[in-house]
Amino acid sequence: MQIDVHVHFDGNARQLKALLKACDKVGTEKLVIFSTKGACGADNEAVMRAHKLAPDRIIPFARLVPDVHGPADVRRFHEQGFVGFKCIIVRRNYDDHAYYPLYAAAGECGMPILFHLGIVGRSDREFDVSSDRMRPIFMDTIARAFPELRIIGAHLGNPWYEEAAMAARWNRNLWFDLSGSTLKAKSPQFIRALLWWDRPNHPYKGHGGKMPWDKICFGTDVSNEWMEDIYNDYVNLCNVLEIGEADRKKIFGGNAAEVLKLKK
Repeated sequence: MQIDVHVHFDGNARQLKALLKACDKVGTEKLVIFSTKGACGADNEAVMRAHKLAPDRIIPFARLVPDVHGPADVRRFHEQGFVGFKCIIVRRNYDDHAYYPLYAAAGECGMPILFHLGIVGRSDREFDVSSDRMRPIFMDTIARAFPELRIIGAHLGNPWYEEAAMAARWNRNLWFDLSGSTLKAKSPQFIRALLWWDRPNHPYKGHGGKMPWDKICFGTDVSNEWMEDIYNDYVNLCNVLEIGEADRKKIFGGNAAEVLKLKK
């Protein structure tokens, strides 16, 4: 089962049809969607409507705003049928203790969180946006503090790739996608050098016995017409590095199924 863990949805019914068609083209059976609109103006209701139109394919994530929402909101989203959350743009570092009640509630509800990491694209209106508050090293802190919380870090932390890779190794409940421009900016060999801890005859292991390709999830984070291009980047990664069939299945769906608690 192929799963795309990183898809924006603008709430338009026409876009939904085009989106599913683009997924069909690359063999994506299930996709995690969340509102394209800004965090505080997120159209979570449109995401849920899309899920109801295609419940076997669409996995609804709500936009969680750590500076606005509280644990009661997490539970409300859970009761509404959302499976997980997307977080982006915060006024404090992601691992600030002020956000801990949110993470605790998400863990208790069994709802994974996809965190935007690293550099943030510009919009027409900028206010108090700091990429430094969204560094991947904060995933390490959160994953240790909330071992029951399943976490996906976007873009392998671009541009802080080394932080992301080491955090991945040390936390069994932490995964990363290579969405957006990551596989454009970095070569397969670069990615392989980061995910080094399966080399034979050394004492270094991943937390919980997780190997490097247990930590990567397929995600696109692009408009419909570019999904195939990003899919091909993942295929190229697997081909160049001669990743075996079992690990390819993990990257393209098995790892996401573990995060989302789906049958593989």
